[in-house]
Amino acid sequence: MDEINAVKIGSGELGIFWLGQNSFIIKTSTGGLIAIDPYFSRTPRFKYIHEKPPICSEDLRVDFVFCTHDHLDHTDPDTLSKVVQHSAKTVFLGPKESCDRFLNIGISPQRIKKLEANETIALKEFKVTPLYSIPPTVPVNTTHFGYIFDFGFVKAYNMGDSNKSMVDDPTTVLGAVAEHAPEIAMFPIIGDFRGRTPRDAYEFSKILRPKIVIPCHYGCFTNRTIDPHIYANLFDDTSDIQVVIIDYKGHYIYKSNV
Repeated sequence: MDEINAVKIGSGELGIFWLGQNSFIIKTSTGGLIAIDPYFSRTPRFKYIHEKPPICSEDLRVDFVFCTHDHLDHTDPDTLSKVVQHSAKTVFLGPKESCDRFLNIGISPQRIKKLEANETIALKEFKVTPLYSIPPTVPVNTTHFGYIFDFGFVKAYNMGDSNKSMVDDPTTVLGAVAEHAPEIAMFPIIGDFRGRTPRDAYEFSKILRPKIVIPCHYGCFTNRTIDPHIYANLFDDTSDIQVVIIDYKGHYIYKSNV
């Protein structure tokens, strides 16, 4: 966190820090910090590429935590229970199932905001719109949201997860996302189901046509990872979309032309 806090973000800029899997921290020019799906626990159930988490959960002090859905690597009760104890200002946001999880681990209702699909809310210096990343008609065990973060000068989309039905017909989800015209998009390129490949994320990118695409959902579990350059190499003939691969615990600063 000291390293993240030390990075200076100028006016018209947005800092994006990647901490493995779908764990991101977004930093604004005023120092505002937004965490997405912080997953910093380590359990014997899994084998990890990095046995030491990128940040100690107790040190994660951010303004907002957004969880995309109630799966362990996206709504991590171990991480979140420590964040709430050590970061008094953090507000926790997500779909119903994630909010139920927040309550179950002892987070006060006053610090929880349940989000609804397609309902934009304003929070300090940005707006956020939850959009389904898996259609609600698909029988899955939790609501899956992706988020459009609108900072005025740039919109950033984090998809969270996908599944096979969505991959088979991505416009069912991405048609609504495309209406927001995000300049930055963060897409999963591997795991949780066997059929997900970097080409799926490439097809998602062609539908949205953002300026910047950032691959994620890799670099955490030893049996669910991939070289992100496989994804990047698919864009050899797509000059209007830039692939940004963020190193583990590294960051990218988006600079607006406005």
